[in-house]
Amino acid sequence: MRIRGAILTFVALLLAVPVALRSDEKPQKPDTPHLAFVKEFVRELSAIEEIRSNAEQDQKKDPNATFSNLVHSATLFKLELGSQVRMLSSMNLSDPFDTLIPSMISFYEEKIKLWDRMKEIGASFIGGPREGVDYQKLGAEVPELRARLEYVDQSIFQASPMVFATLIDMKPDSRNHVSHLIITKAERAELLDSLDTAFGKKLDEKKPNYTVGSAAVLRDALLKKGFKCSDEPWE
Repeated sequence: MRIRGAILTFVALLLAVPVALRSDEKPQKPDTPHLAFVKEFVRELSAIEEIRSNAEQDQKKDPNATFSNLVHSATLFKLELGSQVRMLSSMNLSDPFDTLIPSMISFYEEKIKLWDRMKEIGASFIGGPREGVDYQKLGAEVPELRARLEYVDQSIFQASPMVFATLIDMKPDSRNHVSHLIITKAERAELLDSLDTAFGKKLDEKKPNYTVGSAAVLRDALLKKGFKCSDEPWE
């Protein structure tokens, strides 16, 4: 029950705060089914975590290939994030979730810029020293870029309760409580299965990275008994 209260509180607070990305213009696109949006969000988290995990394994296999591995993984991140931006740009959510997709797109575009810079730095170290290149300065820039990437991932993690909130049916029950989701039991089971398939035991780590943490937020919210599914009895 506590997770339901936390999510509803989060939604209320978010809607009460002015958001820079909110537009006065009404969206021109038709509303995207909320379940389709959540499925896409799960797919995006899974794709990013797979690239990160593979990059980590590549580095362990060949510690001497740090910079070529960096160029490789940064390129994959850029390509995947670009695909995600294009996918989300085709979607639309109406008020009160109208800022969620633009916010995600903004986060992803910032990550593309950061990974592009990571790629440039990695490429600068490949092929031996070149005249006029300040390698010490470039090396010092990497931790800063990593911190900025982590900050963006943290922002996505903090928005994850809002992603789950898109699945809440705001129609009150006989007690005037919001108690149901807009998805069926089968659809909830499918979402849980996709999360488990993509992340497995990582979802139960005590200190997961922010991408896994975002997936865990969705998994835990779907597992809690605070909300019934749309095909369960209404009170």
